[in-house]
Amino acid sequence: MGNFEFLAENWTELAKTGELAEQYLYSDTNTCFIKMGMLAEHIVEYMLAYDGIEEPKYDNTHANRIKLLKKNDLLPKEIDSILYILRKTRNEAAHAGMNSLEKAKDNLKLTYDLAS
Repeated sequence: MGNFEFLAENWTELAKTGELAEQYLYSDTNTCFIKMGMLAEHIVEYMLAYDGIEEPKYDNTHANRIKLLKKNDLLPKEIDSILYILRKTRNEAAHAGMNSLEKAKDNLKLTYDLAS
């Protein structure tokens, strides 16, 4: 049983993405970073939907969706920091092939904290 199993009852997509991030931790840390970033992105989308905030019509990026949450005072500083770290490392993994086991372990803990 993985650390993200608690999400499965209400958010199967989040649980599966978290499980995949864990599975890739040692075999493909680059993919692990991407999965963690995807999980964070889905959480932000769920937050916007839950609060009835329409996603940006133009330039609908993860960064701009996060800005919308901040603009509406719906993002605690700690969560904002986690989202920033996960977004930046996902970008590094996707665009520069970043591959660091220690950073992936740290980010996996942050991803769990975010999901919790």
